[in-house]
Amino acid sequence: MVVIAHISDLHFGRDVPLLADALASKLREIGPTFIAVSGDLTQHGRRDELEAARRFFERLPAPVLAVPGNHDMPKNPWLRFVHPWRRWHEVFQRELEPVLRGAGWIAVGANTARAGGPYLDWSRGRINEAQVHGLGREFANAEPDALRVLVAHHPFLLDDAALARGLIGGAADAIECMRRARVDLVLGGHVHLGYADAVGGIVVAQSGTTFSDRLKGEAQGFNLIRAGRERLTVEHYRVEGSHFEHDETTTFARGDGWARVIS
Repeated sequence: MVVIAHISDLHFGRDVPLLADALASKLREIGPTFIAVSGDLTQHGRRDELEAARRFFERLPAPVLAVPGNHDMPKNPWLRFVHPWRRWHEVFQRELEPVLRGAGWIAVGANTARAGGPYLDWSRGRINEAQVHGLGREFANAEPDALRVLVAHHPFLLDDAALARGLIGGAADAIECMRRARVDLVLGGHVHLGYADAVGGIVVAQSGTTFSDRLKGEAQGFNLIRAGRERLTVEHYRVEGSHFEHDETTTFARGDGWARVIS
């Protein structure tokens, strides 16, 4: 079984240190296979915020796959439009679209943040055709029965509470390509709400902000995914006082793709 801790929207610069410590302790207790961080590591994309995120990752008990979000670009217009990811590369010395592999699983990151766009809300992300084909090639090289996981910042599925935020641009084409690539699970953030459902036979799980004070309708939280060949569960953990406690579990079964189990 693959156990994934899915955290998001850490917003160093607006983080709550007590909750960051509580999360690190909880993850040491759980011992996940790997940790997926679906963007917005920082509040303003400053170097000191990125360095705080890096130091936090060094405390964690498993490999970390982190992708950037819209908040991880600098506010300075010159840097934002000319060198949006210079600080990211300098601090993390890692790719914007990392790949992790292990026994029976592969996780691929997609950078969906953009410096600007056709929307008034520039925080909305996009995934383009070249990225989708690149993801398909990575997944095609995985073991035939490997769990295939995509990690991105922007949502490929919205629940009712998040409809006003807008789907990621290119969502429909990307979902169809991922379906052909036999992707099992897509992890995202951005909307600061935690939920999970299936679309196109793929499980989509969103994490709220895990330990920042930027709340948008629910307490801080994270997801714990347990994935076997026939069953996949998304366990949601929510802050209670100064600790993370299990809140609810959503279960999916594999048939012709994944489908939610309605109890």
